[in-house]
Amino acid sequence: MIRRTTFLLSVLAISPAPVLAQTPQDPSPKALALAQRYLADAEAERILDNEGPTIARYLLSRMPAPAGGEAKANEVRDAMIEAATAAVKDKVPEFLQRSARIYASVFTETELTAIVAFYDSPAGRAFVAKTSDASAPMAALIHDIGGEIQTDVNKRFCAREPEECKAATPQGAPAGKP
Repeated sequence: MIRRTTFLLSVLAISPAPVLAQTPQDPSPKALALAQRYLADAEAERILDNEGPTIARYLLSRMPAPAGGEAKANEVRDAMIEAATAAVKDKVPEFLQRSARIYASVFTETELTAIVAFYDSPAGRAFVAKTSDASAPMAALIHDIGGEIQTDVNKRFCAREPEECKAATPQGAPAGKP
């Protein structure tokens, strides 16, 4: 989980707005090859392939519960996981190709060489191999911190915009609570 989170956060660290606004300069073939190697060494394809269920759970959390009880809910969940998994698998090659171009444009060849060297080192291989041990504690940490941030955002927003807060707060929910 920590490796997946680290990888996803590193991908997300490149803000979508600047990426959309800027076309990455054409990287050198060597830089592109190094960026592709980094993504391979970091097992980005495997990590992304496994994101279907995570995306499905997110999408399901934003949908109303289906009528029809637990059996129908399970059927909808399974269909969403299947659809999300297939959609992610279809997009992984394009995502990796475009990610490599971005990384090759952002990092120098020297930096990419050092990144690849790390992943090829005993410490880098250990990092890749052992991060699954941190999955459950990291998931709990992310959940806890996320809830704390949401509560803090709500409090700050409500302090600054009390009228908007009243309009945005569900009936019966205390202001400042998620």
